[in-house]
Amino acid sequence: MEHPAFQNKVFLSIYLLIWTAISLAISFVIIPLVSFSFEFCLLFGAVSGYFFGGIALLLWNVVKYADYSSQNGFQRVVSYLALAVVSVGVWFGITYFILYLSFPENNLAPFVPLIPLELLLGCCLFSIVVLAYNRMLEKNKVTEEEEELQEIEQAVTQENPDSAIEIVERIAVKIGQKIEVIPVPDIFVVQAEGDYAMIHTAKGHHMKEQTMKYFEEHLPSNQFVRVHRSYIVNVQVISKIELFEKQNQLLTLQNGIQIKASATGYRLLKKTLNL
Repeated sequence: MEHPAFQNKVFLSIYLLIWTAISLAISFVIIPLVSFSFEFCLLFGAVSGYFFGGIALLLWNVVKYADYSSQNGFQRVVSYLALAVVSVGVWFGITYFILYLSFPENNLAPFVPLIPLELLLGCCLFSIVVLAYNRMLEKNKVTEEEEELQEIEQAVTQENPDSAIEIVERIAVKIGQKIEVIPVPDIFVVQAEGDYAMIHTAKGHHMKEQTMKYFEEHLPSNQFVRVHRSYIVNVQVISKIELFEKQNQLLTLQNGIQIKASATGYRLLKKTLNL
């Protein structure tokens, strides 16, 4: 998903208008606080506002690909603090450097008392931008998962329009030169591993040369739920369900394995459990 500002011209215009308004607001706030000319204050606001708008574009990719949601609370706070320090520090330093190059004859000393205010502004802008991005990405993630689920359901319907899918009662896995048969009720969770699947039981885990789609179709639907694109869980071995993120739940199984359920997967789980 590309940055929303680049999805069409209307969004790009709105994005530019937002940072123009922020630039003007900064300019008019500092006019009574410093002794510089009106033009210089306008330049200061423009450089501050538009440059942070540029940094905000880069932050989109960082927030999108970093996946801080997989970290625990403390790690997530540290990660966001580090990102804030880098972002605000670069913005602050380059802003004043550009002003110095543009007006080398001006003494920037009158701006020194404004440094705390400027840093506070940078932190506020950073927080607003990151919060907005997280909400956009969460909403987009839910939409993608719902579309993926619909595609899977449509594909199953098209491939098996008239015939009932066989529900398996046991899974055979090869261990060295031996073949072990695993009763379906003994399976805790099936985990995606590329074109293979990892079957977890109370005794251990085994690799099976089958796709997640196969297990989703052939395991009993009243007992196994695909709670995430990478996990199919046996609902009878779930010992605890707790909130992990705004749109996600964390499942704890009887063997201690913890699995993050997507919003779509959790809805399917609640339906199966009649919650």
